[in-house]
Amino acid sequence: MRLVVLACVACALFSTANAFAAPLANGRLAGLDIRVEGGGWGGVSVAAIEETLYAVADVLLPQLPRGLTTPIVVTHTDGYPVTLYERGANGEYLVHLHASGTRWHLYVYEFAHELTHVVSNYGQNVGPETTKRNQWFEESVCEAASLFVLERLAATWAALPAGDELAARAAPLRSFFDLLVSEKHRLLPAGHSFAAWLADNEEGLRDNPYLREKDDLVARRLLPLFERNPASWEALCYLNLDATDNDTSLPQYLAHWYRNAPAQDKPFVGSVFETLAAGAAGEVASLANAAPAPSRPPASTLSALSEHFLAPRL
Repeated sequence: MRLVVLACVACALFSTANAFAAPLANGRLAGLDIRVEGGGWGGVSVAAIEETLYAVADVLLPQLPRGLTTPIVVTHTDGYPVTLYERGANGEYLVHLHASGTRWHLYVYEFAHELTHVVSNYGQNVGPETTKRNQWFEESVCEAASLFVLERLAATWAALPAGDELAARAAPLRSFFDLLVSEKHRLLPAGHSFAAWLADNEEGLRDNPYLREKDDLVARRLLPLFERNPASWEALCYLNLDATDNDTSLPQYLAHWYRNAPAQDKPFVGSVFETLAAGAAGEVASLANAAPAPSRPPASTLSALSEHFLAPRL
């Protein structure tokens, strides 16, 4: 069974009408069970680490997906952060983090990525030999989540009273966020449009979703969409649900997401579709003609995509 670097565990398929459970009054999500176990944490208490991981969840998910009631067991690794497809003895999800000691920014950064895989059904329709040709998109979304949570928790913790232990953790989170977003590889090359860049790089990403610098650039483009719509992380609960998502084209992959998303999330999914979809103009036209409303993105979205595909390469 293969491993996925900086990847995570899947949430089960659940109904649109009853997909979320109510949060507890104190902000910790009802039913969410994160268990930090084992050693190697550099002398930091398990309770302090769990507090941080739950804080990540509070930022991304104001409500808990009902499918996410299986415990997530988190242990330390000296290697890359990784999640196993294998489960624990009682079905637990098994997540390894590289963070240790008081490097709270790394706990936040790594677990935000992990939790985003959780809600985006990364293990749906996956077997030991499965190749996920659209996984690069999911990896980019997960990187966007890490940036989003770093910035939000930095602001939240900075607003706490000076004597609060969490307040002292705010500055490292902010510094790490500022460092990441300023990295040159996250910016488009001079003279290139994003449409042209994606057309040139998508095939390589489909072959290897762990081209991190390219994932980071896509994440930087996605981040403003989530910043404008902080509740939109819930839309990821409807990603990766189609049996053909592993090998289909990106326009089809995103169209499946749009179809599966509830009405309140379709505008957000449409905005992602407009930003990222890549493929042949004819394929986009066929989606517009073949997919019955309301399962397809609006005509304006598909028109924008057609223009994207036909635009001259810079």
